[in-house]
Amino acid sequence: MDDRSGLAEERASLRERLLDVPWDVPRAVWYGRLAALALVAIWGTSVLLGRMTDPPTLLHLTVILFHEAGHVFFMPFGEALRVAGGTLGQLLMPLICAVALHRRGDNFGAAICLAWMGMSLMDASVYAYDAADPVLPLIGGGTGSDSFHDFVFLFDRYGQLGHARGWARAMKALGAIGVFASLAWAAVLLFLQSEHLAER
Repeated sequence: MDDRSGLAEERASLRERLLDVPWDVPRAVWYGRLAALALVAIWGTSVLLGRMTDPPTLLHLTVILFHEAGHVFFMPFGEALRVAGGTLGQLLMPLICAVALHRRGDNFGAAICLAWMGMSLMDASVYAYDAADPVLPLIGGGTGSDSFHDFVFLFDRYGQLGHARGWARAMKALGAIGVFASLAWAAVLLFLQSEHLAER
């Protein structure tokens, strides 16, 4: 019973931390956050509905720096991690931002960053899909058929090149779930704030 009650208290405490919102947000800021939520929802939906053969250009620009930095950061950990580090870098940076914002009490900002992380995974899924028949231009020039391609290397190394498109679809689906779960969290936070603001 003690273990169960302790677990229930931990869950309640986690729920309280995740749903904690500041009550002193001006209405203009609240409406700005509502607009940001709508914008990210539209953006995330457009990325989800995009073809697996077309990179989401604007989204890619928000993660490419972290992708390249990831290769450098993971370089000391072996060839496979160095190559995978690009994708890990573009996923870890939004996650780091989300954790930092949550710790500062900005759960809405954390939720938006997690949505960015989900979209980043969808961005990576396009290049994973491309590994099966490399035609997309790479940042270093050329395509995966005549230049080094992260996902061609990784899938080939682990005997998954023939399943590249299946993995890519799974990545896109997981990214979409992350995006819309994060946006649902953000929407709940705004709803909680709206109830309080209505009382002021």
